[in-house]
This record gives sequence, C-alpha cells and structure tokens, in this order.
Amino acid sequence: MKIAICDDCQEDIRQLEECIRESKFCPQNQDFCEYSSGETLLADYRDFDIVFLDMKIGEGMNGTITAQSIRRRDTKVIIVFYSDFESPASRISSIRPYDYLLKRYSKEELSQSLDMVLEEVQNKEESPKLPVACDGKVFILQISDIIYIQIYKKGSQIWLTDKKAEEIWGGADSEKELIQTIETKTKLREYYQELRNYGFIYASESYIINVEKVVSRQKDFVRMEGGHNLTVVRRMKKVFDEELGKYYGVRYIRERIKRE
Repeated sequence: MKIAICDDCQEDIRQLEECIRESKFCPQNQDFCEYSSGETLLADYRDFDIVFLDMKIGEGMNGTITAQSIRRRDTKVIIVFYSDFESPASRISSIRPYDYLLKRYSKEELSQSLDMVLEEVQNKEESPKLPVACDGKVFILQISDIIYIQIYKKGSQIWLTDKKAEEIWGGADSEKELIQTIETKTKLREYYQELRNYGFIYASESYIINVEKVVSRQKDFVRMEGGHNLTVVRRMKKVFDEELGKYYGVRYIRERIKRE
C-alpha cells in the first residue's frame, strides 16, 4: 500500500504508523511517506492509496485546503482526516473523505477504524472488471470508469468518465461531440446485484450511481463527476443518505442535509 501521512507533530505520526502496522490488513514491511505540511505533500504527490491529514498543519495550508487540492488531481485516493478537533460536515463533504478520526480516540477505537480503511484499500485492489457487450463488441470496464448506470429501452445505458469514453469512442472534435455512453441489453437490476458491494447505490428506480464519482450531495439531487445532476427521489432519500454516509464514513451527513 502507498500511504502518506501529513501532520506537523512527529509523535502523532509515529503513533498512527504503529496502529496501522498492527492491523491485520496492513502488509508486512509497510513504508510511509511523511510530510510536515500540505505544501510539501502536494509538491511530492504521487499515486497514493491513502492520505492521512491533520486539519491544522503548522502555519501553512490547513487540512481542508490540502485535501481539496488532492481531490482535484486524484478522485480515487482514500482521504482520512486525523485530527485533534472535529470539523463541520459542510466544510469537508465535497472532499469525500472516507473517515474522520480523532486523535483522542482510544487505541481500540482507532484500530477498529484503521482496519476498515485498510480493508477498503484491499477491496479496491480486488474490485472486479465488468465486461459489457455492445453492438457485437465486448468492452472491459473498471469500476472507476463508470459514473452511473440507468435504464435504457429494454436494457441499460452506462455513463462513462471522459477518459474512458475517449479511449473507447475517440475524442470529440469541432464536428462531433464526445460519446459518453454504452448501451447494453443487460438489465439495471443485474448490474446492481453485481456492483452493490463496490459502491453503487440506487438514487431512483431508474438509475444507480457510483458513489466514488459523487461531487456533492444537494437537498434533492446529487451532483456527479462530469456535471451530471441526478435527482434523489423522496422515498429513497433516507436509505440513499445512509448508504452514502456509510461508504464515506461521514457520520453526520444526515444532519447537514437536514439543515439545508
């Protein structure tokens, strides 16, 4: 695993590393990239699996601003805040952190939370490839290639990231727009059964979304990567928000939505 820890307190870094190494999900001889400021982390940023961030890091960039910069360049990395104090959910929800750990947690509480984080990395590494048949061709998709899937005619329509769409269909030019979908005869419910354990949830009976691609949760809809605004139907809001919060570990997401 490629793990970065950004904290200006060396003792806190050591304690966190010790707890991580004790986890049954931590590889043997695990190494860490340590940073004492947001600026040094961003300057040396690489393809990390997890980034642990303190909220207050010295006199420079704080954890929220650092995390925002990370998320703009890396939509897949797991971000975990590790701090002395709590932060309102409204300030960090757009960053999509996996969890928010407090340094005052007991060792048992911290270990339980770290097990979940490290297990999530393992699950991502083991996430399946999805073969999709379309017009006599078979495309192999990664989970991260998909933004959402909706009912289309008698089958489904898969909305792709710009990168994957360009890879499959070629880029847009002055005379044509980028094709961003694949149409398939497979039913939506079949895709849901296959993808439900990998972060796909119903926002409506008509579509399932990849929570990894959520940019923000608004009162009545969810904004997805690529500028898609998808309505969350009223009867599904409670379950949707619970599943979204469970996936990202944001314990107070329901309170934020109620205030809005």
